[in-house]
Amino acid sequence: MQRIAARDPKALAALYQRYSSCVMGHCLRILNDRAEAEEAVEQIFWELWSKPDRYDPQRGAVLTFLLTLTHSRVLDRLRSLRRTRALSLDARSDDAPGSSPAAPDADPSHAVMLDEARQRVRRSLDALEPDQRKVVELAFLEGLSHSEIAQRLSQPLGTVKTRIRAGLSRLRHSLRAIYSEVNEP
Repeated sequence: MQRIAARDPKALAALYQRYSSCVMGHCLRILNDRAEAEEAVEQIFWELWSKPDRYDPQRGAVLTFLLTLTHSRVLDRLRSLRRTRALSLDARSDDAPGSSPAAPDADPSHAVMLDEARQRVRRSLDALEPDQRKVVELAFLEGLSHSEIAQRLSQPLGTVKTRIRAGLSRLRHSLRAIYSEVNEP
């Protein structure tokens, strides 16, 4: 790390050679997407190169620092992806009824079923108790962690976890029919 701080590219190459597979494995485990994981690995090592002074040998080994940085950046990336996907779903649901992201030559009945499913998901979310809906939306549409939700809402962490679990259980039950209809051949 001292050599990296002194801008020695060979030191970065050696560090990358030694730890990149470990970092990649962690990224893949959380993101479950190879392309996203590869971009995350690149971002992590670039940050290590551009901000080497953030490493403090008194606080732990290089691998510990690297995995902490990896975990933090991957969760940030996952939350960002969730927000992007949520915005994309919102934009699609704001389209005219019957519109669908399906290809123009796709089966029209499938497009209608997808539109109906989207409406049912919205109704299922609306049917949740307000406290449950709020925490579910914060967790899955905004990508906040349970701790972040507890802090934002000034509620105990256990309460937040219980509400998320109850809300997801209710959603799972009400949406089971949707998945079986949409996935039928």
